[in-house]
Amino acid sequence: MKAIPVAVREQILKLYDQGHSTRELAASFGYCVAAVRRVRQHFQARGTLEPQTHRCGRKSLLTDARKARLLQLLARRPDATLAELGARFRRPPSTVDLWLTRLGWSVKKNTARRRAVAARRGGAKKAMAAPAGGRGRRPAGVRG
Repeated sequence: MKAIPVAVREQILKLYDQGHSTRELAASFGYCVAAVRRVRQHFQARGTLEPQTHRCGRKSLLTDARKARLLQLLARRPDATLAELGARFRRPPSTVDLWLTRLGWSVKKNTARRRAVAARRGGAKKAMAAPAGGRGRRPAGVRG
């Protein structure tokens, strides 16, 4: 929905001052009663007729402080699971996964765990042949 133009807002306030009712103004300008009423309320509260469009939309839970803390945790322990990171932030793992994706981090398979499982199952030769790197999280595009 587009904002009411500033010129129309000025006319609405001028007609309000002349004593016209909200219903009359809404009918004459083609807006709903609530929109016309809000023009006057916003002008009284803010002192300007400019539409307030910069506060639209859902706010991100990933603040600068949380972003810095998440990157610090990943630097210390890149192989932390989503559940472990989520517990640190008191957020569900799905939220932490969205944050990591937004920051450009991808999940790498944990070869250390895979080697440990292979060794327990009797595949010690395969476990020893597996490369040492490649575990944990990294920024997308970084290989290790």
